[in-house]
Amino acid sequence: MTPRQTHLALAAIAVAALVGGVAALRYIPWGGSASPVRSDAARSAWSGALPTGLRSMALRIKPGAFPPAPPPEPTIATPQEPTVEAATLPAQDGVEGSVSFPPAPPPARPEIVEKPTPLPPSRPANLAELADKFAEAAAAAPAEQPQTAEATPTAPAEVPATAPALANAPLPPARPQEPSARAAVEATPTAQESAPPTQVARAVEPTLRAAPEDAFQQEAPIRYGMGDQVFVRIFKQEGQLELWLRKSNSRFSLYKTYPICKWSGRLGPKLKEADYQSPEGFYSVSAKQLHPHSNYHRAFNVGYPNAFDRQNGRTGGLVMVHGACKSVGCFAMTDRGIEEIYAFVEAAMRAGQHEVQVHIFPFRLTEQAIARETGGSWLAFVGAGGNYQHWTEFWRNLKQGYDIFEQTGEPPAAFACGDHYAFGAGDSSCRRIAGW
Repeated sequence: MTPRQTHLALAAIAVAALVGGVAALRYIPWGGSASPVRSDAARSAWSGALPTGLRSMALRIKPGAFPPAPPPEPTIATPQEPTVEAATLPAQDGVEGSVSFPPAPPPARPEIVEKPTPLPPSRPANLAELADKFAEAAAAAPAEQPQTAEATPTAPAEVPATAPALANAPLPPARPQEPSARAAVEATPTAQESAPPTQVARAVEPTLRAAPEDAFQQEAPIRYGMGDQVFVRIFKQEGQLELWLRKSNSRFSLYKTYPICKWSGRLGPKLKEADYQSPEGFYSVSAKQLHPHSNYHRAFNVGYPNAFDRQNGRTGGLVMVHGACKSVGCFAMTDRGIEEIYAFVEAAMRAGQHEVQVHIFPFRLTEQAIARETGGSWLAFVGAGGNYQHWTEFWRNLKQGYDIFEQTGEPPAAFACGDHYAFGAGDSSCRRIAGW
């Protein structure tokens, strides 16, 4: 047998086997209980003997087992429904399969019935003629009684029979009003009434209660101004300048306390020229001692040396209260501080004050402070006090004038009496402290 004949024979055998297998699958009794392929062994044998393509065809469900799905209807876009997963069919005659059910159709969209929009009422053609007739009928009708705010609003006037078309015409809806506005409208007479306007009810006024007795001050507070009398006190250790002002027939009152920007030296009085000490004592300033054009903006000379300084051989001069922040024996207040202080001093002299007293103290002269700085207290043993024992008598003399002002509110007149100051009056040997 030639190779060609061999190939043809093998092809014929394959075709015959294929046709026989198809015919066998076609006529196998699938639903009977006596099927030769009912057992697992027979099913295994058949599945192993058949080719892969024939085995997949055998596992498929017969066509026509389920009715065809109806064609999808056009639907309106709706939210996505959950996808129905494929349902697994139970085994039937040893064959298993799966099928996917189509999603349920969405609910039908309700129909929207459009209602016709009502048209506005038509305007009568003879409106002007009807209006004239209505005015004539209103003028002929008797006037009604006026209404008050408490009266019930009356019904609208009847339309005369001569204007049937105007009476039948639809009127626009009345605009709602607030209760207060409605009462005012009801109280106002209409244009059809010829009576005089009525009086509207008065609003209830709030009840006023009497003010308590302590709500008013018995005496008006003192108000300061330019031209008031001036008194100045300076404290070296605290670095403060006090400006006191007084109205006529009243005591001095503290207007303001200014910080001293700089003063020079130590505690104690000035003794000689160029010792770089700021003075201590009782001084007086007159108009000649004002320096509005000083090299330190504004300035006034305190009057050192005074009569007491000259009697005790002290020398020097040109001790100022001025602007800037530089001091060689002076009291520097900065330009802003001296601007206000100088203005009050100058205004007081222009208003008639002849001299402005300036009292300069080493500190606030209390007994405790003097004892602390002169070594007369236990603080001196721990180094918390000063070493100014030689100024003890001098400071106690200054304290006499300090106490008079603290008690009376009136700066005392100081007199130079050799080795001490006297206050109020002095003997013939004493000289009054005065300005230049």
